[in-house]
Amino acid sequence: MTSGPSGAGVERTELATLVNEFAAVRVSVDRQGHDPRLVVQDIETGDEVLLSPIELASLCLASPEDRVNWLRVGPYRDERA
Repeated sequence: MTSGPSGAGVERTELATLVNEFAAVRVSVDRQGHDPRLVVQDIETGDEVLLSPIELASLCLASPEDRVNWLRVGPYRDERA
């Protein structure tokens, strides 16, 4: 069990830390709620998102264009976004 940004009592199992030249994220499973959720945390900022199974399944069904558009944030955003 590891603690999240909110402190003690957060029931999470860390699965992996993924790093490349563009980003660093920590992936864990949160079992605190009704159903388990995947937690993806940006290591640099501490920001995180909790994803339910239905949200994860929708990622698998997204088109390549959808996924490209998800990358259009921050310094990678252009005027089309």
